[in-house]
Amino acid sequence: MKVSEPRKKRKGRKRKIEDTDAWMAAELAYIDMVATNRMPLLRGPIEGEEKIEWLEEIVERCPEYFPALFDLASESIKDGNDDAGKGYIDRGLQSLREHFSSRDLIDAYYKICEFLEHYLRFELALEYYNQLLVIEKERKKPPVYDRIAHCYASLNDVEKAIEYQRRAIESNPNSKFYSNMGWLEMIRGNLEEAERALKRAVKLDRRDNIAKKNYEICKTLLKSKKMHNWDDYLLREVDYDRLDELEEEDEWDEYKKVVVDYNQSRMEAFKRYLMRNPKYSAAERYDTLFSLWYIFDLVFNAYDDGYFLYDDIGVITDNFKCIMHKFIFKTGDIDDEIFDGVYNALLEFYKFLRKHKLIEREEYKELKEEMERLKPELREKMHRYNEVRHNDDYTEEEKEEIRGELFEGDHEWPIL
Repeated sequence: MKVSEPRKKRKGRKRKIEDTDAWMAAELAYIDMVATNRMPLLRGPIEGEEKIEWLEEIVERCPEYFPALFDLASESIKDGNDDAGKGYIDRGLQSLREHFSSRDLIDAYYKICEFLEHYLRFELALEYYNQLLVIEKERKKPPVYDRIAHCYASLNDVEKAIEYQRRAIESNPNSKFYSNMGWLEMIRGNLEEAERALKRAVKLDRRDNIAKKNYEICKTLLKSKKMHNWDDYLLREVDYDRLDELEEEDEWDEYKKVVVDYNQSRMEAFKRYLMRNPKYSAAERYDTLFSLWYIFDLVFNAYDDGYFLYDDIGVITDNFKCIMHKFIFKTGDIDDEIFDGVYNALLEFYKFLRKHKLIEREEYKELKEEMERLKPELREKMHRYNEVRHNDDYTEEEKEEIRGELFEGDHEWPIL
């Protein structure tokens, strides 16, 4: 979470924080850390525990140094320690509130909320968005109402989301806000209201591609006898006849576009499922989605037979060893937690698709059995390669020989 240095200083005593020895020492140490990470020539980047210790030393020198406080908040939240992260955020905001301009404070609020939404901390984002409403100018509040609506929708409180989306529209009736209202109405299955909002959105801005796409989706739902809301659309059946037709006509750009749309729909549906599932913490939800994005991106880029459709579970089952070989080789040092996270993410995702009858029960069973069969072997390879990867006692030629033995040549071959 990067919050830029303030552009303006308040007049009088409050501006002098930057002139204190403590602030200047903290700033030099922070710049040193940033510069080292940008150009780690003689040493590796400052990260992990070392980065946290570095930041803590900076804050110890100058408790008001908000860039380090926000970085500590970021590290804490990424590690799942949201309470500590919130504490650092509050301290950083207090420093800005006391020593810098209101515009600097408001800019920080926007960046903090954006970061929290990215990491699926929607409850925490709502807390800071509501604080932002107190200090933001009236004419700039509509986008805040819009983001609050999105947070509530992500938390499955659609009624509250619609309440704030109405506030956004009442304050500034633009295409984006009407489009988002149409999306919310599709979520709750009120398709006639969704259509009205989306017609209005397209009329207001015919160049708004998101509004136009939402409008087309809404019309598809209205015509369908099987689909009645947004979740139904995300989990719609794949039109394999359409894909076959595009393949026969060598329309590969359109083919890719259709496949990517299905894939994005599945990921969005799975994300909505995770957000409703109380067994997952916010950190676990994000880590699960990130593991999926990472693995599926690897497979998509290595797939050599058209474009990888996530519903095609057979691609994962048939190539699982090769996929994991590439994952272990390409990824920085991974541990048992990351390894198990990949396993959990894949199995949870395909169990979700099985539940919604997008894959067969037997297909899921085959994948699970193959993954479990290979798990001890792959875990051992992961630990072995971690030992070799940064060991300077081995020459590069010796390392490559070990890679060939561990990964059976999969690390050299760019495709599955």
